[in-house]
Order: sequence, then structure tokens, then C-alpha cells
Amino acid sequence: MTSNEDLSSQLSEALAELDGLRSLHSDALAQLDGLRTLHEVSKAVHASLDLTATMDAVVHGVTRASGFEVAVVNVLQPGGDFAVVSVEGTEEIRGSLLGTTTTTANWDELFAKAELWGALYFVDHNNDMPDAMITWTSDTLPVPGDPGGWHPEDMLFAPLTSPMGELVGILSVDLPRDGRRPGPVQREMLELFAQHASMAVHHAKLHHELAESRARLHHAATHDPLTGLANRTLLRAFTDELAGRSEGEVGVMVIDLDDFKSVNDVGGHDAGDEVLRTVAGRMAALVRPTDLLARTGGDEFVIVATGEGVDGMLRDTAERIHLALADPVQTRSGPCKVGASIGHAYGECCTDFAQLASAADADMYRTKQRHRAKRPWVA
Repeated sequence: MTSNEDLSSQLSEALAELDGLRSLHSDALAQLDGLRTLHEVSKAVHASLDLTATMDAVVHGVTRASGFEVAVVNVLQPGGDFAVVSVEGTEEIRGSLLGTTTTTANWDELFAKAELWGALYFVDHNNDMPDAMITWTSDTLPVPGDPGGWHPEDMLFAPLTSPMGELVGILSVDLPRDGRRPGPVQREMLELFAQHASMAVHHAKLHHELAESRARLHHAATHDPLTGLANRTLLRAFTDELAGRSEGEVGVMVIDLDDFKSVNDVGGHDAGDEVLRTVAGRMAALVRPTDLLARTGGDEFVIVATGEGVDGMLRDTAERIHLALADPVQTRSGPCKVGASIGHAYGECCTDFAQLASAADADMYRTKQRHRAKRPWVA
């Protein structure tokens, strides 16, 4: 026959076992939710090449899955410093950290004091911070009474590394909701999020490099390598776009340098290149942002202008170009002086550009002939 004491003991054991099962169930649900969040972040990493948007998804996922209220991502910048690009937390925390930078030397100094937790770096509050390190410390989190508690000045970091093993960023967390130092499951979850953040930084870097490469190729295909001005390809694209407009005026100015042959004859092609670069820079300063200045030949340039009153604007620009070219160009072979023969024509935007260019070219040659008549020795 079972006594009351035996029944009470068995009941206590059953209740304890039930509490344990509930705890295990709760942990399993938390881990499952963490995995769901990690999956969402993984999709965000692969769906977007925008680094800031992806890092925002990462820090949001970290606070959902790791049990911390604050998550911060620093990313290595081209200059060598680390900048905070994303913060999950209160507006006060975002305002104090977002956009701040820290040197690589500061991080090296901090990591040297850290305790390794697998792939994570834990810095105990007893360690001194580098002087230049910008941090945020909670003034509401109580100081724990046991070693397992999270001190307001404790820090936990997950390094973000490239496929080559280089440090490209740091993920840090703070303010655990339970006030405790993270256990093995939380640490592993942070490591997984760090891996996805590393992947996002790598993808964004590759995308940035690809975009820069495409921009360089496009610039090389549409610009003159010597002067940096538009070339015939960009000029054609610009005028094709103008041809589709139904309103407004378009003007074409053709500029041919005078006495340029003597520059090459006396100073050589290096001097000629210096003159062309300088002349191009002076003319570019006189062209409106909405107009186009192109180099179309050795010493030939074209300006295409649009808007109302184009005829008067082109005449005014021609006068200013003559004044701008009046000053000699200083080259390594000595000062060189060139002039310019300028012609122009204008019409409606729908006017055939080839006709306008031909009319402006003919006007330029008439001007050059007048210059030669005044100075018959000019070739």
C-alpha cells in the first residue's frame, strides 16, 4: 500500500519532469524561431546587393533570435577604418553609434584582451577600453551579483570574415533580455548570423567592384582618354536623344584650334597633349551642365547646347572661349599660345543634327579663312 508521502514524492518528481519537458519545449521553439529568422536573413542576403538594407535585416534578425536587444554592425571602409553601418536598438543608441568609425588598431587592441568563445570574442568589463573606441553603455542594466550575469560594460563581438579569411566587419551585441551571459545555443546562433553578414559584405563588395568596373568601361567607351571630354560615341547618343524632343532649340558650335600644328612642331607631342588638356579644361568650365562638350578630332571640339535663346548663348560662349584661350599654356617645353576658329549654327531640336553640324563646320572654316587672311603665314 502506497503512503501519502510516497504519492507526494512521486507527484513532485512528475511535476519536475513536466517542468523540464516544458523547458525543453520552450528551448526548442526558441531555436526553431531562431532558425526561421536566420532563413529570412539568408533570403535577404541573396535577394539584395544593397549593403545597408542587408545589414539592417541582419541586426534585426540577431535581436529576434539571439536574445539581445541591441545589435551593431561595423564594416571595413576603403580607407582602412571600420564604420557603423547598421544599428538595431533605441533611437538613442542609433544616434550615438550610427556612422561612427573606429581604427583597425583599436579593434586589434580590443580583441587582444578578449576571451575566445568559439568564433566569438568576449571582453569582460574589467578590461580597459582603447581610448579612441566609441561605445555605448546602458545606464539601466543592473550590475549582476553573480559571475553568470551580464555586466553593463561586458562586450561580445562576432568577426565578419571574407572567403579569404580577411576581417571585413564586426557584429556586436548588448543588453541580453534575461540579463545573463549567452549560453551555447545563443553563441552558435550569433556565429551563424555573423556568417550570413560576412556573406552579405562579400556580395556587396563584389557588386560594388563590378559596378565600378562597368562604369570605368562605359566611361572609356564614351570619353576621350586624353582630355576626359565626351567622344563621338557620347556625342551621337546625346544628339540622338535631342532628336526625339518636339520642342526647344538646339545649337552646335565647332571649335578648331589655330596655330596648334606649330605647338607639336616646336614642343613635340607631349607639349601638344598638355595644350589640349589645358584648353579642354578651360572650355569645360564655360559649358553649362545641360550642354555637351566633345573632342571630335585632334584639335577639334564640338559644343551642343539646348534651350531658349541658343543663338545668343553660343555667341557669348564663343567670346568667352576666345578670352579663355588668350592666356598662354605653360608646358614643360615652355609657354605655348593657341587661338581658336569658331563657327556655330542653331535650329529646332527636331532639326537634323548632321545639317546643323555641317553648317557650323562651314561657319568655322569661314572664320579660319579670315584668320589666315590676317596672318598669311599661318598654316
